Amino acid sequence: MAAPLALTLPDVTLAVTVVRRVRKSIGIRVSLAGVELVAHPRVSLAYLQQVLDDRRDWIERHWRLQCANRAATPPGTVAFAGRRLALLYEGGVRRRAVFDEHGVRIYGVDAGDDASVRRVLGDALRREAALRFPPRLAALAGLAARPPAGLALSSARTRWGSCTAQGMIRLNWRLVQAPLAILDYVIAHELAHLRHMDHSPAFWLETGRLYPQWRVARNWLREQGRTLFEFD
Repeated sequence: MAAPLALTLPDVTLAVTVVRRVRKSIGIRVSLAGVELVAHPRVSLAYLQQVLDDRRDWIERHWRLQCANRAATPPGTVAFAGRRLALLYEGGVRRRAVFDEHGVRIYGVDAGDDASVRRVLGDALRREAALRFPPRLAALAGLAARPPAGLALSSARTRWGSCTAQGMIRLNWRLVQAPLAILDYVIAHELAHLRHMDHSPAFWLETGRLYPQWRVARNWLREQGRTLFEFD
């Protein structure tokens, strides 16, 4: 639902959308299109505007990083499993993108239609994540303290993964763009939470048992993780 809210930066006014859900906290999602606030139905628009104003610097920083990421992206390519794959336009009617050994074949979309290209690529990446994540989780789950209760994909803007007390693991679908080692680290991180629901020294020992190179992967995410937010 569109809301009469706005966030004005020095050179642009970002569109603001409010999504109403029953939740305790207010979620903020920043994309190239603007800002999305997720808030309880009882939270007033005046309070949400205050949140926008209070978080202005943080929102602007993330928005400009995303703008810089898109500008730096090699034209006609997409990140997938740590590689940049070429976009191959094949014509056709049905809009879809298919990954193969030659690149990403895009059907039913003109090369100049950037919004549609990004939409079909995002959909294809999510499909690939749904296919590729379960076997990677299964490969590492055999080493975990207990079996995970299940796996779901996440679209979070601030988390790569999560694990509930019941053992449900969520993985950010954007990790399908990263090298496989990075995905394995995030999986190991969440599997370690099956034994330790905190980030204590014992938790990191468990993470290291599951994935010894966790420090290298964590540093990669800190330095390169923002490049994975090319698609919403």
